[in-house]
Amino acid sequence: MSADTRPDVWFPLVVGDYLKDTSRLTTEQHGAYLLLLMDYWTKGPPPDDDAALASITKLDARTWRKQRPRLASFFRIVDGVWRHKRVDEELIRWAEKKAKYIERAAAGGRAKAAKSTASSTTKALLKSCSASASREVEAPTGASTLSEQNCFLGPKEVRDAFCAKLGEDWCRTYLDRCAWQDVPERALIPATRYAGTKLVRDARDILAKLNLIVLEKAA
Repeated sequence: MSADTRPDVWFPLVVGDYLKDTSRLTTEQHGAYLLLLMDYWTKGPPPDDDAALASITKLDARTWRKQRPRLASFFRIVDGVWRHKRVDEELIRWAEKKAKYIERAAAGGRAKAAKSTASSTTKALLKSCSASASREVEAPTGASTLSEQNCFLGPKEVRDAFCAKLGEDWCRTYLDRCAWQDVPERALIPATRYAGTKLVRDARDILAKLNLIVLEKAA
């Protein structure tokens, strides 16, 4: 068992099952058996070595040799170590639970990070757009002008792109109320701050594809 997967904080002990299996143990044998189980839980199967087992159970060599046959009846000696079926089952169950907890925590962390990144990006875009222009820009002759009407007066391909992605209802609610600017940059000027937030959040990919920015409407 690797150090990073070794449980060492708690030990599962089903009292009813334990007492049923150990009803004929002496007090000394109970203590030695529990020490063997706890060492098994934290360090893995103990070696079939009397000196090591005596050390784990805190018994002197003579007492250990006397108690060994009774305690060994709870284990199987396999490949030079003492194996315990119930402890092995609990270790597998613990490892599976830990893997689920780790995955759940990682998923929560990824979701939180994604939400934080999206929020930061939205704020940064709005701040950048606000700094780019604090008032509406008068377009030169021949260029599209800003609009205060509830219809979009910008290029048709812009509205078509928004409709294809977000639908007609969304465009009527948010895009059609935007003013359009050709110079000095192609930009949308939403009627409200909330509408600007919706534009940045819902249509970030469209804005990037069409090389558009969102400006804050002048007071």
